[in-house]
Amino acid sequence: MNHAMSHPTNRAMLSARDIYERVSAHLLAQGAVSEDENGSCRLRSSHGRKCAIGSLVNDEVYRPEIEGVGISYYRHAKDGTLLRALYASDVDAYDPDIVELLIELEEVHDDFDVEQWPRLLARVGERHAFV
Repeated sequence: MNHAMSHPTNRAMLSARDIYERVSAHLLAQGAVSEDENGSCRLRSSHGRKCAIGSLVNDEVYRPEIEGVGISYYRHAKDGTLLRALYASDVDAYDPDIVELLIELEEVHDDFDVEQWPRLLARVGERHAFV
């Protein structure tokens, strides 16, 4: 197993607020969807764009194999390559509350027009008492 993908015991994980702020800043600065030529959302696209979840995965742990399974799949799955990549990037994707936040952030990216992102991201922040 790749050491970057193992589960260190005492890492400093990002807080839910840190995750929200990082993803919001990324999506608003990017102002575009990360998708492939077929219009399917991608963690990282060939245009250098990243989706909400892709923006949290560190370059050194990103692998093309983690593409294709959305974060909502992990609401009930206990492990997987995307969870390990997020964990190695200081995002505790094994915490159900963090996964729920990630799902909400990904839904903003995947399901809504870019023009709606500022309002929807603010609403996610309000729902989680970050703003």
